[in-house]
Amino acid sequence: MKFNLAFLTFFLLLSCQKQPKAGFDDCKFYKLNEPSAVWEMPEMLDEISGIEIINNQKVICHNDEDGNLFVYGLNSRIVEKTIPFAKKGDYEDLAIIGNTAFVLQSDGTIFEIQNYLDIPKTIKHKTFLTEDDNAEGLFYEPKKNRLLVACKENSKEKKEKGTKYVYEFLLDENTLNPNPILTISQNDIGSKSQFSPSGIAIHPVSKNIYVLSFVGKMLAEFSSEGKLQKLYSLNYEHFQQPEGISFSENGDLYISNEAKKSSANILKFNYIQ
Repeated sequence: MKFNLAFLTFFLLLSCQKQPKAGFDDCKFYKLNEPSAVWEMPEMLDEISGIEIINNQKVICHNDEDGNLFVYGLNSRIVEKTIPFAKKGDYEDLAIIGNTAFVLQSDGTIFEIQNYLDIPKTIKHKTFLTEDDNAEGLFYEPKKNRLLVACKENSKEKKEKGTKYVYEFLLDENTLNPNPILTISQNDIGSKSQFSPSGIAIHPVSKNIYVLSFVGKMLAEFSSEGKLQKLYSLNYEHFQQPEGISFSENGDLYISNEAKKSSANILKFNYIQ
């Protein structure tokens, strides 16, 4: 009887915590089941999307409806500044280059906000992408002076089923290259859940490309040449709806989650070398 009671207790505890799905790789560099720090976001950031870590002290972020940037202090745990840059829209991710912020809209429009911390000036860059491409991820790669744009959908889906693209926005020319620099095939992913990019970042140490998918709670790691290396499960309770991804200079991983059953949050995972 004691054995049966102990077994039942163990089974109930196990069933209450979601576990990684079968068929995923083990992550050697991050304890994805155990964040080293958690920041709960205020209500104004319930729909937090893109994030950028600045000097390991502040997060530049936005929600996906209002045309505002927010400066959130990791030490103060409050929104320290609100910066309007455009009207209401469907904003999905951001990238910071010095005193300039870039914000991606879902239709592929890129907003350039010069002097965003002082006297913001906004410039719009239209691209060939449309709402059917549903652009979601943005990341600045200084080595090639370009922005990476990851799309959740594919306007060519009828011809290329299950394929998603990452494009490059060339900052020297202010144009989006029509030839994708990364092709994500559902066949390569292999998961039953559709891989739908929601964020993108390049690891500062390995230089591999990390692409986040809130659908199916997944994180894919690609080589700099675009070959799938690993696929990690984020099937844990603290990943409510993973939308944004950023790395600190030493490789620590930050992921933002929109609010669902509880407040939106930002999770930190220490880099294991």
